[in-house]
Amino acid sequence: MSTPQEFIAALEQRVDPIDTELCEVFWQYANSGDASLQSRLVELEMQSHAVYSNPDDFAQLKQWRDAGGLPPETQRALDLLYYAYLTNQESEELARRQSELSVKISGLFSNFRGAAFGRKLTNNDIKDILRSSTDSAERKTAWEASKQIGPQVTAPLLELVAARNESARALGFRDYYARQLEAQEIDEAELYALLDELEQLTREPFLAIKADYDAGLVRRFGLSSAAELRPWHYEDPFFQEPPKISDFDLDPYFSGKNLEQLTTATFDKVGLDIRKSLAISDLYEREGKDQHAFCLLVGRNPEKVYVLCNCRDNASWAGTMLHEYGHAVYDLGLRRDQPYFLRGVAHTNSTEAIAMLFGRLTHSAAWLEDILSLSAAEAASIAEKARQQLSFGMLVFTRWMMVMTHFERALYGGPGQDLNTLWWDLVERYQGLQRPDGRNAPDWACKTHIAESPVYYHNYMLGEMTASQIQYYIEHELGSAPLIRQPQAGPWLTESLFEQGALRPWNEALEYLTGEKLQPHYFVSEFVKLNSPAAA
Repeated sequence: MSTPQEFIAALEQRVDPIDTELCEVFWQYANSGDASLQSRLVELEMQSHAVYSNPDDFAQLKQWRDAGGLPPETQRALDLLYYAYLTNQESEELARRQSELSVKISGLFSNFRGAAFGRKLTNNDIKDILRSSTDSAERKTAWEASKQIGPQVTAPLLELVAARNESARALGFRDYYARQLEAQEIDEAELYALLDELEQLTREPFLAIKADYDAGLVRRFGLSSAAELRPWHYEDPFFQEPPKISDFDLDPYFSGKNLEQLTTATFDKVGLDIRKSLAISDLYEREGKDQHAFCLLVGRNPEKVYVLCNCRDNASWAGTMLHEYGHAVYDLGLRRDQPYFLRGVAHTNSTEAIAMLFGRLTHSAAWLEDILSLSAAEAASIAEKARQQLSFGMLVFTRWMMVMTHFERALYGGPGQDLNTLWWDLVERYQGLQRPDGRNAPDWACKTHIAESPVYYHNYMLGEMTASQIQYYIEHELGSAPLIRQPQAGPWLTESLFEQGALRPWNEALEYLTGEKLQPHYFVSEFVKLNSPAAA
């Protein structure tokens, strides 16, 4: 019988080439939408499943893990491998069905362009209309075009949900949602207690600011009252991103700017270098290309980190670039000599935190002055308005996150229920939006994360709270200046977080970094405001 160390070493040799090719093929697929790559993606996922589904290996892993007494790095590797095996304990047939459905749905999203006004519309086109048009009918048409993907993906998505539940219940879990939380080392009761607390803390300030904003919309669109407002009167198709709460607009400050240069300069200022990733990334719109944004570590190789974006010269894409390269610097900072299965982020919410930490910088006076070269007075004036906007944005996001997490838990708990009605019940409850009259469509299926990043959305919220805690530490303990003016911040993050890899569970990793486990009050004190600014 092999030792745990021998088992781990042999597993690395089997897994590494599969993971590496899987990432490379997925990157090609995301950049092209080439349907011919779907079969290869499925085969690679099946090769990975064949490794991690072995029941004898899983039993041996559990025995070693439960016995303990091993060196910390070995014990932690066994913990992580236990979760990897746990989420693959199903038959080859069931695993293949899930893989084929997932790849099919991904292809539908990649190639989708809404049809309206006699042409195809990209996501950016639809958002442009929702930002600028004052014609309610035009806005409704564009909004409805964004939802045309829903009926296309509903059947395969529900089939995928059923398959995921089948695999989880075979292991004794309530459903797939419960299994995934365990595999993420997140306690469901603690998570939802935290979400309930955030819901209560954000309800009053959110509704107050939204009421002011809605009054402005009524005037803008010539409506008789806020009761006539519908989702297409807002700037984002899901109301997950905040509309402007004043006439102030950051976009003109980014018009004509080179976002690659701004992003590089930002990370240079804090002692982090993104050039290796920038050189191999794909950052601009193209037919057939995935319209979203993501960062991809190829296998576990910190020398190869891709970023996909669809940039335009506006504030939203500037923030997205900083966000995605926040993920990238984490991956680039991993140690090549770190044991293979520890050579990764501490947790999904840990890398989200770093991405959010940098993504927020476009609202910082110091960033506007140092990177956009604005005068101190102008930067301070802009930042004051931008921070109000960011605070509203955090409230908007928190409420949207409530919709996603509660819907997804209910989806896996009862996929046969009236999901179309459930979706709008949650939207009305948490976001305060009025459902479209007489609409009965699978608008919930339009959100790509439900299919492609399941049981994930809570990590964005944990990431936001973690980002606030890290930012406070940097600006009050590590130094006494804004993040962008602390060149030691990057090396500190690299040494105390990135290079540590997945050695510690996420909350212990945060404690190692800042001296405290997650403390939500940093986020609450920064963003949850009781005073609502007047709307334009």
